Amino acid sequence: MAKDRRFYQLLKFSTLGLEMGAAAVIGLLTGIYLDRKFGTDPWLTLLFTIFGFVAAARALIRTVRTGAFEDMEE
Repeated sequence: MAKDRRFYQLLKFSTLGLEMGAAAVIGLLTGIYLDRKFGTDPWLTLLFTIFGFVAAARALIRTVRTGAFEDMEE
């Protein structure tokens, strides 16, 4: 039973890394696209990159709040 829980926690960690990276990259690419479309270099790129990092931070906070780091030392 403990091995199943540890495996589930490791899956949470792996998806956290993917989610954080994807959020930052999607924000950056969205900003670049909108800057090219509207000619607002570099403002929308900066804004959407910040949005991406905020989304990544929210994913980290959500993982910490759900207690994914508990019982990892066993």
